Amino acid sequence: YLHSLDELDDPARVLELGADDFALVHPNTGAAPIFRSQRDADITTHFYRVHPVLVKQGEASESLGRRPDLRVWPVKYLRMFDMTNDSALFVTQAELVKQGFEPAALNRWRKSKVEAVPLYVGRMVHQYDHRHASVMVNEENLHNAALGATLDSVRKSDPGTFPTPQYWVHADAVPEALRNDWALGFRDIARATDVRTMIASIVPTTAAGNTLPLLVGNDAPLPAAAACLLLANLNSLALDYVARQKAQSTHLNWYIVEQLPVIAPERFETSIGGVKIADFIRDQVLHLSYTAHDLAPFARDLGHVHADGSVKPPFVWNDEDRRARLAALDGLFFHLYGLSEDDAAYMLDSFPIVREQDEAAFGRFRTKEDVIAALQRISKGVLAV
Repeated sequence: YLHSLDELDDPARVLELGADDFALVHPNTGAAPIFRSQRDADITTHFYRVHPVLVKQGEASESLGRRPDLRVWPVKYLRMFDMTNDSALFVTQAELVKQGFEPAALNRWRKSKVEAVPLYVGRMVHQYDHRHASVMVNEENLHNAALGATLDSVRKSDPGTFPTPQYWVHADAVPEALRNDWALGFRDIARATDVRTMIASIVPTTAAGNTLPLLVGNDAPLPAAAACLLLANLNSLALDYVARQKAQSTHLNWYIVEQLPVIAPERFETSIGGVKIADFIRDQVLHLSYTAHDLAPFARDLGHVHADGSVKPPFVWNDEDRRARLAALDGLFFHLYGLSEDDAAYMLDSFPIVREQDEAAFGRFRTKEDVIAALQRISKGVLAV
């Protein structure tokens, strides 16, 4: 982000990094870290000195061969469908009608015993929101015919409203071992200049295109309880700050994600003010994610059921409630990463689009105020929304 030679005279823009810093920040690739200032370098290296990366690749040894990878969370990366190579499997709504399919519950189509499920892509989701946008097709746009059409809060207040994908996929086209009721996915397209770099969500199907990679269980299905903690970590502003130091292109590739510093699972088992951190996070993630009927299996797996075992209804979409829960989570993760209030404020200031949106809506940088307030409550031993 240097724009002129004169900026090289700014002491804050001149960094000194050693070989240990390369290995610390990029333990798998050894690539050169890129920072905008010495303070960014200092804060980022703090993350890596204190916290493990998501996946530390095993080192090669002449006598033992390659050692196993160290996975803080038992997940692996999966690209389900390639939007080019697998295009023969995709069908449009018009094609479903011609084939005799009829609309079914939960955004599906059905013909006898054959079911077609929506193909989720990155632009359809946002943080804790699998109903962020429908995909609208404008065939006259030769550069990009498929565009996102954001669903507003009024529409999302109806738990029976679902986004319309560009394509559906016959359910039997999904590999049998991966046919789950929900999955954790994140957007592949991400730029350091976007409102957020890491955008992750629970989606109600594993039919996902390559712009929505999935994090699935390494040896067994990922438990919902673990998915909540990992999802909250990925969506935190603290982790996003590190991710944008590393996203130098328009793709959040796996080699970047696996080298992000995360909170170790055992840290979530501790308490603040008598409230277990893991329980608090799961409650927030459940409220933020379960806003529509198609994620009832996820709520069921979290134990959000009546005495008879039936799943409780979705939570009503409420912008103010969501803002409070997001701020509480962000304040908590700044605390878990061991960051001071001053560092948190500096990091929040590095999100200019978040500031611009807040100032347009509220006349002030409300996100920063709310997150710092949550961090201050936690420093006093209070973990609450």
